[in-house]
Amino acid sequence: MKPATSKVGRSKGKRGTFLVITNWRDGVHPEAGGAEVLCERLAAHFARQGSEVVYLTAAVAGHPASEERDGVRIIRRGGRLTVYLWALGWLLCNRGRVKAVIDSQNGIPFFSPLVVRRRTPVVLLLHHVHQDQFAMHLPPVAAALGRWLEGPGTRAVYGDRAVVTLSASTRHDARRRLALRGAITVAPPGSDFAGSRSARRSEEQRSRHERIVCVGRLVPHKRTELIVDAMPALVARHRDLELHIVGDGSNRAAISARADELGLGRHVVLHGALAAEQRDSLLRTAWLSVAASAWEGWCLTVMESNLFGVPVVGLRRPGLRDSIRDGETGWLVDEETQLAAGIDRALAELADPEAAEAWSRRAHAWANRFTWAEMGGRISRVLLTEEGRLAQRRDERRTRTDVASVVHIPSALVPSSWSARFRLGDQVVEGEQGFLALLPGADTASARRALQRAGLPLDIVHEPSVWVSVARPADYVSLEWPVDSAVNLTVPLVNR
Repeated sequence: MKPATSKVGRSKGKRGTFLVITNWRDGVHPEAGGAEVLCERLAAHFARQGSEVVYLTAAVAGHPASEERDGVRIIRRGGRLTVYLWALGWLLCNRGRVKAVIDSQNGIPFFSPLVVRRRTPVVLLLHHVHQDQFAMHLPPVAAALGRWLEGPGTRAVYGDRAVVTLSASTRHDARRRLALRGAITVAPPGSDFAGSRSARRSEEQRSRHERIVCVGRLVPHKRTELIVDAMPALVARHRDLELHIVGDGSNRAAISARADELGLGRHVVLHGALAAEQRDSLLRTAWLSVAASAWEGWCLTVMESNLFGVPVVGLRRPGLRDSIRDGETGWLVDEETQLAAGIDRALAELADPEAAEAWSRRAHAWANRFTWAEMGGRISRVLLTEEGRLAQRRDERRTRTDVASVVHIPSALVPSSWSARFRLGDQVVEGEQGFLALLPGADTASARRALQRAGLPLDIVHEPSVWVSVARPADYVSLEWPVDSAVNLTVPLVNR
């Protein structure tokens, strides 16, 4: 069976031709990070699917105001703040040709519903909630304005428009802290090496001596200095331990000074930004990576480390607690003061070659399931569902609910003639053990009725071995059976 294909952004009569992605900067910006990688990979994915994609972003010195890359038309105008006004102007002038909008919110969204047509589907792509972050970068009055724009301002403009978050943690914060009203779908990012078995490093590539490699921007909320502060205690127990830091940013000088102050000498190496091949070659030598961020949306660098077979120690914080599977692909510690002890335990366990191989295998298998195509597919279904919802009269639209159920159907019970008919918003996987489905908006009772509408015979729907449960946060990220099994994301999704 082939996955359902999306026609989001393709020309269709007078209904628009452009799929527009808005983001405050793109990958060539000197301050670009994970959000920019994500938006560019999504844009390229939709272009490959046949969409005419326009990427609206801020101007960057030394780069053209307009160019085409990977089939995507990139338009750069405005600065750090004026890009928002410029993008609204562009959307207003071209509203008749805009098919759909993916509105990327990095603290402040673009407020695109103000200028697009009422029935144009808009998805708010929420990387993570910035309520606590504004005070780190802005004076009090500006920070208060930022919090208002992210919270009440966003609620007022987006109303019940659909929201996509990268993790279950951000989904929770979007509802509880920002009180957003639209349906929220979790769509974890992919990685460039996902789907490649050759990505995982060999045992020969791992450094002979204990080595930690950390990749990422050196900015305040990443808190790389906490890792440096943990090094003296670690070096006392692991004499040859090395910490390699790859990346650049406003905190680089302070981190370097802190390493010198602690007398870490050869034990800490700051490489700055490296070319992709050099960065990846160094990361493959690592025993371990460490993430000390105060918060993340998901953390691409965790998944990139895992893809190479490198487990990660991280703080139990939003995003990190979603991307790191504690005890399987890495270790989570509760407090900053426990970071050194957590790293010490991890290094001790990874000193055993057999244990290290097991950690490497599990980390790679976990990260390898997340692809840009899968993320793009989830967002496509959200856009198509939103398009259908907006076409309905307001009094016919369904009530929003955060209740969701997970259904497990053993393969022995699945009729060979069954052609599953699920909603576009449902997430369905088929593996050797049977079918799994995440049904948003369905409690455990209505989930069984949904199976009937999906074409499953009544006697099978009520079979005791068909397991229906309330969805857990982890289920929104990745559906899986209680024991490991190969999962093939090939179930066709059809409007019910």
